[in-house]
Amino acid sequence: MTRVLVKQGRGLVAVVALLALAVAACGSGGGPTLPGNNNPTGNGGTGQPGGTGGGFASGLSTNLNTLDNYQFSWSLVAGSSGASASSGATISGIVVNKPAQAIQVNDFGILFIQIGDKAWMSLDKGTTWMVDDSFTPGDTSISDMLPTKDYASWFDDNATSFTSAGSENKNGVDCTHFKGNSSLGAGFAAFGVAADFHADLWVAKNGNYPVSGVYGFSAATSSEAASWGYTFDITHINDPANKVTQPANVTALPS
Repeated sequence: MTRVLVKQGRGLVAVVALLALAVAACGSGGGPTLPGNNNPTGNGGTGQPGGTGGGFASGLSTNLNTLDNYQFSWSLVAGSSGASASSGATISGIVVNKPAQAIQVNDFGILFIQIGDKAWMSLDKGTTWMVDDSFTPGDTSISDMLPTKDYASWFDDNATSFTSAGSENKNGVDCTHFKGNSSLGAGFAAFGVAADFHADLWVAKNGNYPVSGVYGFSAATSSEAASWGYTFDITHINDPANKVTQPANVTALPS
């Protein structure tokens, strides 16, 4: 019973958002394709920003695993102010990699904690918790909610269409700022004359991990405003205050 509740809670927001993305991207027949189709082999990256192909290297998100800890947030947005199918989702949390892995996730109000081979879930913003007895080592259902899961589809697959825009401080980190070229936004013209497309990625110079990114557009047509895309941020990097602890007030579910 616990596993069913957990799976439903984790998947609900993501499914709604992805369905809306598909509608926004494909419903008009003339819109852009979803990310992941522009450059399926990435740039054959070297593991360094500005690697082969003129963009950043593919696979940079795996370098987040080398950090002691960090906080994250990411969101999917699709729809318009006048469309009933409009949707959005923001997922945030804390990742601790050292000395032992632990994850805390807020999935649109549903909370999850994973410590080692144990996991818990809260439906009331942390007032009470339930044990996920069926969680086992190697289960990725919670780690799949981290920004590392979808990063490649939005950025690695389009890496050669980005170029360096210089150095910037982003989220308190010294970064190389990469900007996507106009070819990435060409298809978004179907959404309105005033479409404003952005494709930006900030990569840490020390540690070579992605710090922040945005890929999508906002557009104002004669009748409504619309938006579509993906954003993420990595913050509070290697902050001793980032703690994930076993929850108290755990309620046992009937078997």
